[in-house]
Amino acid sequence: MVIGISLLLLTPFFVFLLPNFIANSIYFESGSWFIFVSGGVYTVYAVAFVFLIAASFVLYAMYMSKKSILISIGLTILAGLSFYIASLNYTMLSDDGITYRPLLSFQTHSYTWSDVDEAVFRSVPADDGKSEFDFKFSDDIKLTLNMNRLFMKFLPPIENRLAHEGVEVEKILIPKKE
Repeated sequence: MVIGISLLLLTPFFVFLLPNFIANSIYFESGSWFIFVSGGVYTVYAVAFVFLIAASFVLYAMYMSKKSILISIGLTILAGLSFYIASLNYTMLSDDGITYRPLLSFQTHSYTWSDVDEAVFRSVPADDGKSEFDFKFSDDIKLTLNMNRLFMKFLPPIENRLAHEGVEVEKILIPKKE
């Protein structure tokens, strides 16, 4: 019961901190600028923690019976699978290019900066939503990254790298909704 209550209280902090920490621990390599995770990853981590919390409460509620132990083991395995699936998602910006793996996918996409055909930055006022940065690659694949304060630090290096490759970043300023 104590484990379940502790997890319940600590889960919001873990869900907020773990995804980026784990992605940077696993995928960071020499020449990497930073590793980002998509918003859906936080949901998958939250589901995994729900499985862990449920596993501990099942043990308590069913008085450690054989059936409760099996259910708890099953829930713990589901939590482990959820953590594994969530840890696969990342987007890495590096000196060489962009590498990413979409959520719930086992295929990694890797592009050099010279593979970028178009780049569009949509600046949206903070009250109206999130700004986005779109990359269109030579094979017509499009990658959209949601902007946050952390990503804004990498906007000048991205623009410089794309300018070096001859790709101009189209900037679209969306006016504030009234």
